[in-house]
Amino acid sequence: MKRRLAVVEPPAGLTLRVSVLDRCQYRCGYCLPGSAAPFLAASRWLSVDDYGRLARAFGGHGVDKVRFTGGEPLLRRELPEIVAAFRDASPSCDLALTTNGLLLTERLDALVEAGLRRATVHVDSLRPERYRALMGPGDVGHVLEGALAARRRLAEVKLNVVVQRGRNDDEIEEFLAFSAATGVEVRFIELMSTGSANDYIAQVFISGREIVARARATPLPRTRPSDPAARFLSHDGVAFGVIASDTEPFCDACVRLRLTADGRLRGCLYEAPGVSLRELSSDALAERISAALRAKRSHHPSVTRTQEPFSMAQTGG
Repeated sequence: MKRRLAVVEPPAGLTLRVSVLDRCQYRCGYCLPGSAAPFLAASRWLSVDDYGRLARAFGGHGVDKVRFTGGEPLLRRELPEIVAAFRDASPSCDLALTTNGLLLTERLDALVEAGLRRATVHVDSLRPERYRALMGPGDVGHVLEGALAARRRLAEVKLNVVVQRGRNDDEIEEFLAFSAATGVEVRFIELMSTGSANDYIAQVFISGREIVARARATPLPRTRPSDPAARFLSHDGVAFGVIASDTEPFCDACVRLRLTADGRLRGCLYEAPGVSLRELSSDALAERISAALRAKRSHHPSVTRTQEPFSMAQTGG
């Protein structure tokens, strides 16, 4: 039986993750954009006007934080206009971005002007050759420069690191040292079972508990109960996060909704296919969002036996 979430229709405090496209310059071994389903044609992406209409609708349903994702969201030319659409619809909404950072330096000014407040940069290695081997043909030095430039302009910048046994798990201390030197908090992420890279994940999976043990860390309170990252303090006093979605799911505290690039709303990352929000009247749109909130369930593999394979780029990681 699928687990029903404790909060069925939260009055406020919802987070909306907005995937603006499903493409990425990289093909990380656990994600593999385009492997589970063909890429969407650009003509199927929501337009800036679509986002403005949806932003107004979600603002009326208690969404107070929006995170823009992909694929790689900075590949979407209109991203600053999309961010601004949410800012204009809900001026108090907290606007954030998850990115691989390759284009962050070049696009930072426009995003700050559009209202972006936070960014999370995905970096799986601090070592240039290993970074290219794990992620793709990019310059980790340039990415980190972008992250530090963003930290000077935004309220908060974090690094996301997908920890992989035998690939980068020997860099945990290096990332913590980087965090101590720069003030950019690191979040170590446990691989998730999406069904699109099972063999790879089986080879390199490492649990959140082992990551904490490697850092010789003690627990800290979560910033908010609904935050995906549990927080810890390393043995030498560096705060960091761990997202252990696979072994320690946090479904009962989840306040996240997900909007795909073609306008489908999901109440859970693992939910397929979601409900379409395209081309609805204002009244129909409001009712469909309300119905999706009432129907919000956990579809995590731990509580259901069936799963449709997907890549993180496809649904918005």
